[in-house]
Amino acid sequence: MAYGSLTFICGPMFGGKTTDLVRRILHARRFARHGTHLVLKPAFDSRFGASRIATHEGLAVDAVAITAMPDEARDVGEVFLDEVQFCVAPHYKGDVVEDIRDLLMCGVCVTASGLDMDSRGKPFEVSAALSAMADNLVKHRSWCSACGNPATKSQRRAAGGDRLMLGEADLYEPRCNEHWSPA
Repeated sequence: MAYGSLTFICGPMFGGKTTDLVRRILHARRFARHGTHLVLKPAFDSRFGASRIATHEGLAVDAVAITAMPDEARDVGEVFLDEVQFCVAPHYKGDVVEDIRDLLMCGVCVTASGLDMDSRGKPFEVSAALSAMADNLVKHRSWCSACGNPATKSQRRAAGGDRLMLGEADLYEPRCNEHWSPA
């Protein structure tokens, strides 16, 4: 059996990661490049509904909300997983990096997307591991909300709070290195 391939799409908030993922999902649906596919999202991420992945522009696809890797993921040709940084305890049972490695060993192609860093500028461990494992690493940028230059960081608008906090433009904005500060 052939080893699968891993594509990891990462970057700051508002950088187009989910738009890129949805585009790849729609392409897979149209051309069935790897046969059947499964679209997953962390159950923790309820911002756009329990069973949808949606872009800031309103493009959406149905997804299965998970707290662990479903068994049927081993039986498809391709798995798409959004917001992978949320696939950690207590929101996810197990080790998503090892689950993805297992899928790859079963010949499943995996495309995952997520934030590469938290608002404090620290890499998410899951994202760092997937970046290192990726056959194809796609790094997106956004535009700084303060000056309009390319942005690689997510700025939390209010200090404090948990490392994993769901939010949109009400809580976060993209920033360049010059205008970013840890929150």
